[in-house]
Amino acid sequence: MDRVVATIRADPNKERTDAVVTRWLKRHLQRLGARIDLEKLNSLVEERDMLAENLDNWAEIERRQGERHVIQRMIIRRFGELPAWVTEKLDTCSTEELDAWADQILVAETLDELFGR
Repeated sequence: MDRVVATIRADPNKERTDAVVTRWLKRHLQRLGARIDLEKLNSLVEERDMLAENLDNWAEIERRQGERHVIQRMIIRRFGELPAWVTEKLDTCSTEELDAWADQILVAETLDELFGR
């Protein structure tokens, strides 16, 4: 974000460039399904800190959802259809729990053993 903002500020038409780049970024994030309130974003230059913080949070959420999806696929492949209690655990788990389950998936004999029940 710092480099983008610096480039915009250096442009002789910085207001127009800021508006065009901000509009492009909002559209791109919307297509990606970002969970950021984009209505409040009117200027990358003025809202750099807010946007950078939200992008970091969004990236972390997306990474965690990707990890959860991979673990879920591995569990289904190993143990078959998931009972509701497993789906609930996956939907509410922490990053640490995901890591622990990833470490145990190849050695656990049952879902109960995998999830420490």
